[in-house]
Amino acid sequence: MPAIDPITTQVIRNALKAAADEMQISLVKTAHNPLIYEVHDFGVVLTDHLGQILAEGSGLPGFLGCLPSAIVSGLKVVGAENFSDGDVILTNEPDDTGTHLSDVVVYMPILYKGRLVAFSSVMAHWADVGGVTPGGWCPDSTDVHQEGMIFSHLKLYEGGKLNTTLERMILKNVRFPELVHGDMNAMIAACHTGARRYQALCDRFGADVLQASMEAVFNQSEQMMRRKVAEIPDGIYSAETWLDHDGIELDKPRKIKVTITVKGEEMIMDWTGSSEVASGPINHPFVETRALGYCLLKSLTAPFDPMNQGHLRPLTVTAPPNTVVSPVYPAPCDSYGYVGEMIIQLIARALSQAIPERCPACSYQMFGPYFFRTDPRHGEPFIFIDPVDGGGGAFPHADGPSALIFVGDGDCPNTPAEIIETRYPLLVRRYALNLEGAGKGKYRGGFGVIRDYEMLEDNILMQLMNENTLYPPWGLFGGDQSGVSKAIVWEGTDHEQVLTRRISYFGPLHKGDRVSARTTGGGGWGDPKERDPELVKNDVLNGFLSAAEAEKIYGVKV
Repeated sequence: MPAIDPITTQVIRNALKAAADEMQISLVKTAHNPLIYEVHDFGVVLTDHLGQILAEGSGLPGFLGCLPSAIVSGLKVVGAENFSDGDVILTNEPDDTGTHLSDVVVYMPILYKGRLVAFSSVMAHWADVGGVTPGGWCPDSTDVHQEGMIFSHLKLYEGGKLNTTLERMILKNVRFPELVHGDMNAMIAACHTGARRYQALCDRFGADVLQASMEAVFNQSEQMMRRKVAEIPDGIYSAETWLDHDGIELDKPRKIKVTITVKGEEMIMDWTGSSEVASGPINHPFVETRALGYCLLKSLTAPFDPMNQGHLRPLTVTAPPNTVVSPVYPAPCDSYGYVGEMIIQLIARALSQAIPERCPACSYQMFGPYFFRTDPRHGEPFIFIDPVDGGGGAFPHADGPSALIFVGDGDCPNTPAEIIETRYPLLVRRYALNLEGAGKGKYRGGFGVIRDYEMLEDNILMQLMNENTLYPPWGLFGGDQSGVSKAIVWEGTDHEQVLTRRISYFGPLHKGDRVSARTTGGGGWGDPKERDPELVKNDVLNGFLSAAEAEKIYGVKV
């Protein structure tokens, strides 16, 4: 092993983080779909030659934990000896990548002086992969093959040469080829950025010094995480919840259960007790079940430390095969994200029994409309996917955040109204806080939003993402649960419809028709009667609460 020193080690660590951040910037600046360049529905990761995390950029937390698994799978499928300089590989198999087929992984081997030393990788949501519903998130598929094309570590470029046959096949089988082609090339460009930066560091320090330095960083991070885990009281902590249905068996709720065992500096998250694999597409591949466990543990213990492989070592995640959190091929999984949201919330709920001062109440569930038109005979094809922000769960020390994206999407922003109105035949009529539904408590949940869209053209179809209408976001330690998200179509007319269940191909909607998307708030934390009267007064003054409600709910006269 080459000699290393602490200063060089930290320079390398931060240089790799800067390289990952530059990959993210490259992707955002060159992507064609606002879901990528505005909402940041992606992840970027640099790994070593074994698929161990070296550095990651910002993006969806779950994606960042899934990309290394895709690399490890690629090493098995392709073989380390079969990677060449200039290769670009595509994969989206849920068993390897952890999500649904729409989230495509593009990765590139990084060679230095003929030796495989690292990988540069990007995962991003494509505008379409040719499944039964445009853009993915099919609410009622029964087989993964209904959900789109499956890529199993296919070389789009081999030795720097484009496989034009594969490229034509992909673009011919998607509904929005220009969008997909542009985003695919943006992902490739981001991978090239990471590869160039890694090779430059090899030129400066040597490949062996890079690897040895990062092994030292792994060990330091592992030791730090073990100290953090050891601060959590030993014990067994469980939590469970239910999802409304799987999209096929509409009267059959599905259970998700976690049991967390803390023993010294080790933690085990076990998902035994969760429902068997679902007939519909809510199944959540185990790779991301494990990745979300890593994310939650780190966010509750060491949120500001740049992620690397060492942070993961104190945690073991287990689940029996073929459940909603560990499906096996060919189980459908296009609507996997609803389970993912509850995985995150349940881990916090279970650990609130051990570290209540760090764990918030439940936030709102994933929600959002799609608007699309695919038949050019009815107008120019387009697709707009709008994950709508909502209310976060209350904290042990503060009210929950309002108008924030659901926790599984991390710090992702929304699509600005200006972008929507510039790119699509839609007008944003209203964007405001939704004062209904936030859970009451010593600290109340954050507020959701109301986002109203008006159709500016005819023949537009809609799809709706929603869950947990029967089992709303919970409060903690005496705090109230929150409400239910919904969409209202044709509000105020004789044919008004209130939609709470997932639905696809709703419509057609025509010029002048309106859709009101309304997200709920987060759960409350603590007994409402213990709320600081000054906070109650401020809510009344800000119009969040009436004087009568203040007295009835909180016992405070204003």
